[in-house]
Formats: sequence, structure tokens, C-alpha cells
Amino acid sequence: MEHPQAQTRTLGRNHRFKTPRVYPELVKTPTMAEREATYQAALKLVARIDEDLTRGIRHYRNKTGVLLTTLDEVVRAILDNDLLLPEEQGHDLLWLPAQELAA
Repeated sequence: MEHPQAQTRTLGRNHRFKTPRVYPELVKTPTMAEREATYQAALKLVARIDEDLTRGIRHYRNKTGVLLTTLDEVVRAILDNDLLLPEEQGHDLLWLPAQELAA
């Protein structure tokens, strides 16, 4: 019976097991300035969403069309990739001019 590790290793020319080379110089880690900029952008986004919800300026819905009324619901929908984007909202709704509605 073979060991599972034996399947992942390969023998080199000198009959020793070799492992794939990792190139750490090619792995780019975000700098502190990039992390700080990302954090500040996220704070601004959350503040904007909270202001929109508080003032009733904008409505947020998930992909099933349910209205999201709290900041927690909107943030959870963003993290779960379940937020209905504005360009997607127009496809489901039929917008009529006020003159046609009055007729």
C-alpha cells in the first residue's frame, strides 16, 4: 500500500525527492500604505451606505429583491456577493414616465 505523500513527491535525477521551488520574491505582499488606503476606503464606503440608509436617499436590495434596511444587512450582502447592483435593478423594473402613469 502506497502512502499518499509518495504520490505528490517526484524523484529527481539524483534519486532524491524534490519539492517545487517557491519564489518568495515574486509574491507581493501589500505594504502598510496600501492596507491603510484600503481600510480608509472601506470606512468611507460604510459611512456612505449608513448615511444613505439614514436619510432614505438610496435603497439597497439583495438579488432576490428583498429590501435591506440596516447597515448590517447591506454589509452582509456585499460580503456574500448578494447585493443587487444598480445596473441589474433596471432590468427587472419597468420605468414609466409620469405622463403615462397619469393617463
